[in-house]
Amino acid sequence: MSGQPKVAIIGHVTPAPNEVPMPADATAARRLIEGQNFTRVVTPQGAFSDHLAYLSHLKGLTGPDALTVWEMFPCGGLLLASHLRRHGFDVELVTYVDSTSHDAVVERLRAFSPDIIALSTTFVLSKRHLTDIGEQLREAFPEAWLVAGGHHVFTTLMHISEAQQSQYLQSSGFDGFINDTQGEHAFLALCQNYPGQLSAVENLVWRSEGGEVVHNVRSPEANNINETLIEFDHVPGGSVAHIRTARSCAFKCAFCSYPTIAGDLALMDVENVIETLRKAKEKGVETIIFVDDTFNVPKPRFEALIDRMIEERLGLTWYSFLRCQYIDEELVAKMAESGCGGVFLGVESGSDEMLKRMKKGAIIRFYEKGVKWLRAQGIVTVGSFIVGFPGETTETVAATRKFIETSGLDYYFIQPFYYLHHTPIHHRAAEYGLKGNGLLWTHNTMNWREAIEHINQLFLEIDGPVFINPDYTLWEIAYLRSKGLTLEEIRDYRVMINTMTREQMTEFGVATATTTSRVA
Repeated sequence: MSGQPKVAIIGHVTPAPNEVPMPADATAARRLIEGQNFTRVVTPQGAFSDHLAYLSHLKGLTGPDALTVWEMFPCGGLLLASHLRRHGFDVELVTYVDSTSHDAVVERLRAFSPDIIALSTTFVLSKRHLTDIGEQLREAFPEAWLVAGGHHVFTTLMHISEAQQSQYLQSSGFDGFINDTQGEHAFLALCQNYPGQLSAVENLVWRSEGGEVVHNVRSPEANNINETLIEFDHVPGGSVAHIRTARSCAFKCAFCSYPTIAGDLALMDVENVIETLRKAKEKGVETIIFVDDTFNVPKPRFEALIDRMIEERLGLTWYSFLRCQYIDEELVAKMAESGCGGVFLGVESGSDEMLKRMKKGAIIRFYEKGVKWLRAQGIVTVGSFIVGFPGETTETVAATRKFIETSGLDYYFIQPFYYLHHTPIHHRAAEYGLKGNGLLWTHNTMNWREAIEHINQLFLEIDGPVFINPDYTLWEIAYLRSKGLTLEEIRDYRVMINTMTREQMTEFGVATATTTSRVA
C-alpha cells in the first residue's frame, strides 16, 4: 500500500566485539576474564574471543561466513515481520548485528531506507546495552523512528515510575518503547498510525517532536496465538528458525519470572503448528527450534503433535525444552522418529530437597529415567543447573555434582542464582534471609561469591558430561549441526574450549567469575 512506512526489524545487537585484545596489565586481564570466563577464551594470538568466533578462526571462516548462533532466525522477529507483512507493510528483517556484520547491515538497511526501525530486547542485558544500541542506530539512521520492545523494556519499565521511564527513554536514544509483554498489536498500530497519530497507540511510551515524553494508555494485550502465525517467505533455504507453539508456561518455578510476565498459558492449535512446519519445509528451512518453555506440556497435546509430525513426514530436525516428568519410553521413541535432534532439560539441581524449594514439580528420578530414554534414541541432552538458590548448602551442591556425573547427560552448564524481585521466591525473601538483587545477593545459607566459587570448582572437577557455553546452550549444537558439523566434531570443539578455559582460570588466577551474561 502506498503511503505506508517501511519497517526494519532487528532481532539482536551483540553487546561487545566478538574478539578483543587481552590487556597487558595482569589485574585488568583477570578482571576481563572473570566477567566472561565461560563464554570467551584467551587465544594463542593474545585475544579474548567468543567461542564461535575462535572456531571460525580455526576454520578460516571470515566475514559473512563466520559462525554465529545469532544467524538463526529468532521467533520474535519472524512473528512481527509476518504480522506486518500480512497487513501490507514492506518489512526488512535483520536477525543480528555484531562487530563482524555491522557495516554490511548498515549498508543493507540504508539501501532499504526504513522509516521505522524496531529492536527486539529479548537478549538485551542492561540499560547500558540498550543505550549503546540506541547510539549506534541513531548515528547510522538519523532520520528513522527508533522503537524498542520486548523482555528488557517491559521488565525494566514495570519497576520504575513514569518519570523514570521518561528519563530512560530520553537517555536511550530511542524514540519510543512498546510497554507490553506481547506487543504485536501495539507494534502494528504504531506502524499504521505513524507519524501523525501516535497518541492513539496503546502501550506506547514515546517522544513527541517537541521532545516531551508521552505515556499512552496502558491496556495489556491478549492476542490470539492462532492469529499471529509465522511465515517463511523471506527465510533462506537451509536456515534454522525459532518458532513458538505456546505463550507463557504451565509451571511457576520459584526463580523464574516468565509466567509472571507472560500471563496465562496460551496454546496454538495442533493443526496450526503443523501448517507452520509445512510452510517452513516448503521454503527450505531444515531445522526448527521450538522456544516454548514447556513444549511437552500438556502431554496429550504433545503426543498428538508428535503423531501428526510423523504422519506428515516433514524431514525437519527439531530441538526444544523438555520436562522429563511428562515423557515415557514409547513417546521418546516417537520424538526421535519425528526428527528430534536434542532437548534442553531444566534440571536445576541434583537435590530433591532443592527441587522442592524451587517448586519444580519434579524429582531427580524423573530426570534419571528421561535421560536414559533420550540417550537410547540418540537425542542429545543438555542439562541446566542453578547453584545458590535459597536453601543451597555445600551438601546440596555435592548432590548436584553427583547427579551431573552419573546422569548420562551429554552436556551441562551451571549458572548462579539470579534474584529477580518479580519472581515467586521474592515473596519468601524474609523466610530465607534473602537480600540483594540480580547476581549480587545473600541469604541464610550462601552468598553470590560462594555460589560462583562452587560453580568454578564444579567446572574444574566434574567428569563425564561436557560443559557448554551458558549463553548458547543447546542452540549452539543445533546451529553447528545445521552447518554440517557432526556430533563428534561438536563435542571435540567443546572439549577444546573447556581445556582452554581451565588453562585461563589457572594462568590468570580466576577464583570468582560470573558464568553467563544472561540475566533471566
